[in-house]
Amino acid sequence: MESSIPLMRIVITGHGIDASDSPLRSQIADPLRFLGHEVVAVAPTKAAMSWGLDRYSPEMFIVVPTSGSPNREEVRALTIDAGCVAMCFHTGFSSPGAVTNLDEIAEDLREYDLVSVPDQQTFEEYSGLGTFRLSLLEPAVHPPALMEFVPSERRGVVVVGDADPSNIDAVLTLEAVDDLMILGDGWGDIPINAACIDDLPLLERASLFAGSKLVLELPVALCRQSLIRRSHYELPITSFVYEASAVGTPSLVQSRPGVAPILTPGQEIFTFDKLEDLTDLVPLLVSDVREINEVGNAAWSKITAEHTWAQRWRSFLDPWVQEETLDSRSNVAQTNDNEQLIRAS
Repeated sequence: MESSIPLMRIVITGHGIDASDSPLRSQIADPLRFLGHEVVAVAPTKAAMSWGLDRYSPEMFIVVPTSGSPNREEVRALTIDAGCVAMCFHTGFSSPGAVTNLDEIAEDLREYDLVSVPDQQTFEEYSGLGTFRLSLLEPAVHPPALMEFVPSERRGVVVVGDADPSNIDAVLTLEAVDDLMILGDGWGDIPINAACIDDLPLLERASLFAGSKLVLELPVALCRQSLIRRSHYELPITSFVYEASAVGTPSLVQSRPGVAPILTPGQEIFTFDKLEDLTDLVPLLVSDVREINEVGNAAWSKITAEHTWAQRWRSFLDPWVQEETLDSRSNVAQTNDNEQLIRAS
């Protein structure tokens, strides 16, 4: 940075966001600091939020409305008193450990100055209420957070997704694939010839993906589709795909409208139509080392060039950063003029 003065001062809160291993650190705090902003994370309690706003006098207060987060009326009252912009950052269902309820966006738009949503469909659904407060902040990745992963020889396939009847049937047909690993909930009790992991911190996930030939994204479990009232066909690709791409590992996902705007099928990502296709498709892909490498490299190039959290936040905050810069220059100019007048007198 050319100056040690932060571009903006920002306080963020949300359930678990103040924890060192929170997935939201790599989505919000770290990318904003990377851009030169001063960022402070506080616990989602009234006392902690009030302290953060009083202590740091931020220009913006970002709330991730996960379960256990403060209610919007409380946030509104605090930010009015503090004189700062209140932003509601929705992750939807695309990020691990940080699910927000997209059915309450209408209420959020009434109380927050700004509301961001994670997918185009949700944006279009609520755009009729006005887009002045509503913004689209799609999933992305913060590559610096993954740079300390442990590289290893690429082997096998990592399957990401929760166990439900359809997914279980599909994965059971892949037992012949060497070095099969599964990352998701509900697999521990399934008799399957694969290593099963419920969850991993970001760096360990990056190492896991970097050591695999292919990451297979399963459809969202039916119970969760019912919870979020979205079919898998309507959902964007998950953050796991972004993370895998950031370490050069290609992904195989079910074909749907949210894929092509991010990664080009056949060139930067592999797609399948039906779960039944996986039986033949997965062994075919992992046997073609050249294509695996080409698609993985292309995915890395696209994601790191166009889909990072720093880029998302830079575009989103650009109007406020410019305004703050202009205000700062105006104040400096006014101070210089006053000094000249004092000297002249």
